[in-house]
Amino acid sequence: MLPWLDTPVLFHSSRMAMCELTPAQCEYKSGHWRSWYIADWVYGHATLYFMCAVVGVFAIPHILTRIWRASKRDNPLKGNKIWQRALASTRFLGYRTFYLRGLNWYSPATGVMLLGLAGLIYFMSLTLGPKPYYWPKKPSYGDSPPIATRSGWMALALLPFVMILSSKVNWITVLTGISHEKLQVFHRWTSWTMFVLALVHTFPFIIVHVQKHDMMLQWRTSIVYWTGVAALIPQAWLNIMSIGPIRNRFYESFKLTHYLAILFFVFFLFIHCDFVLTSWDYFIATLALYLPTLVYGIARTATHTNPPHTASFTLLQDETLQISITFPIMWSPGQHVFLRFWTLGIHSLSTHPFTICSLPGSGSMQFYVKPAGGFTARMVKLAGTEERIPVSIDGPYGDSLTAQKLGEKDTVLLIAGGSGAGYLLPLLENLVREPGTAGNDIKVVIAVRHRQSVDWLFNAIEGILSLQKDNNSRVSVSLQITDDPPLPTASLAIPNSASSSNSAAVIQPTPSDLEKKATSTETIAYPTSSQKGLAVIEGRGRPDLKALVKASAAEGPSRSVGVAACGPATMMLDVRNTCAEAQRAIIAGGLGGEVWLHTESFSW
Repeated sequence: MLPWLDTPVLFHSSRMAMCELTPAQCEYKSGHWRSWYIADWVYGHATLYFMCAVVGVFAIPHILTRIWRASKRDNPLKGNKIWQRALASTRFLGYRTFYLRGLNWYSPATGVMLLGLAGLIYFMSLTLGPKPYYWPKKPSYGDSPPIATRSGWMALALLPFVMILSSKVNWITVLTGISHEKLQVFHRWTSWTMFVLALVHTFPFIIVHVQKHDMMLQWRTSIVYWTGVAALIPQAWLNIMSIGPIRNRFYESFKLTHYLAILFFVFFLFIHCDFVLTSWDYFIATLALYLPTLVYGIARTATHTNPPHTASFTLLQDETLQISITFPIMWSPGQHVFLRFWTLGIHSLSTHPFTICSLPGSGSMQFYVKPAGGFTARMVKLAGTEERIPVSIDGPYGDSLTAQKLGEKDTVLLIAGGSGAGYLLPLLENLVREPGTAGNDIKVVIAVRHRQSVDWLFNAIEGILSLQKDNNSRVSVSLQITDDPPLPTASLAIPNSASSSNSAAVIQPTPSDLEKKATSTETIAYPTSSQKGLAVIEGRGRPDLKALVKASAAEGPSRSVGVAACGPATMMLDVRNTCAEAQRAIIAGGLGGEVWLHTESFSW
């Protein structure tokens, strides 16, 4: 490596500037926004300040909240109307999302997009605001075009943040409490910003030397030129392959090549910088911040895997795959882990996220998977074979306080669609076992497409409801079938005890609806439940989530509502926007109290 670097190798290069122009020209060249010798301070530090300020905006309220929780005191501003409206305003920005039908694109939250817009304006202003972009041809002010110099320093200053945001264990999560999966949007945006700035840094040099007719000479004689291109190629690969449809189509290849491309990118960028001014400081900062989290993650996974653990597979009635791992670690309801199955061929090269669908005290980790293709199809073939697969576990990750926050609310709404129901089971069980001090009204709505999905959910929820103690907690659970047409009355076999108040209720459409929609003569019998508040609803389409949230929020002038949801993108869009509308009502004074939302996207 040393032959590629200038000698002697230094920590920082010199800032001594030699100017042989006129005094006026030298003064112009050394101006604050134009001087090559202080560009790392002017533009590199400006990038650091902006990124640290953004982290600070989210870190301060998180740290204060943790202090209040640690001292077991309520927020002193709780109940203050101004505080409630300010909090509702930030939550509105954090919940409101959009769907562009033509592009089939679900947007990030409005607040996230506004933050991205602020970053776009900031970096465009620093890049395009100062003049000139190029030095005049005569007199000669230097070889580096000013726009290339400043964009290069801004790109380099983003390197520590790009690497930190890519890690599942990272300091930004520690400071802000925002779980790694919700930071991925910022990882992608900072990566693209760095890449665009790198291109802005590169092309002015090409233009200048093409005009001088010595581009090929520079390419043959200057290490800086070819190492810059060598860094750009893997950087382009990383960004292009991370585009959603491409990443999803080639996920296994993407994960495998991702780490290799990162190594090539950082290596050639390090050589390219060649200790110019403070350029290597950013590599040192990246190493100091990223390496400890990487070592911690690897060490934790190794500790969890010693002794080795295995997974077993069971295929349920509705083709849902149940994965069971006996695993003596602690986690919180609603958290997720990354699993690596070691005997699934190429699929063992990467880890996959799964939401934990059981409580720590249950003795095993349970996961529910809706098989698609790839490695999930491989696992389906193992179901029922008694074969156990060696597995390593990376985690747990996610908000460890979700269950605690829900327990503090007067009303709790748990909403799920399809296999997202697995995410709600440990939350519901935790609320039943440890209800809030004043008791919670708990409403659970689970939408499934077909009747076959009812059985295992019915049995799981019945077991959870049987744990209820004599307290003020009230639980109602609705299992709603959305796609299958309702069965004719004569064909619907319900156990005789279903009419009892202690049995599951099957809610049917009106006879006129049955006459219009009934096309099947299939007989179906739902299992009998000994628990109150458990209902199966069919023939009504999707649940009216807007009415559910609105009714819960309007139950009292200062009532707090906690919502946890997991399901398809369309359902999450409805839930988020419904909770956003509730924030708008709080801001306008139409509602009191608060509406808090947590959504989960890692349940398979």
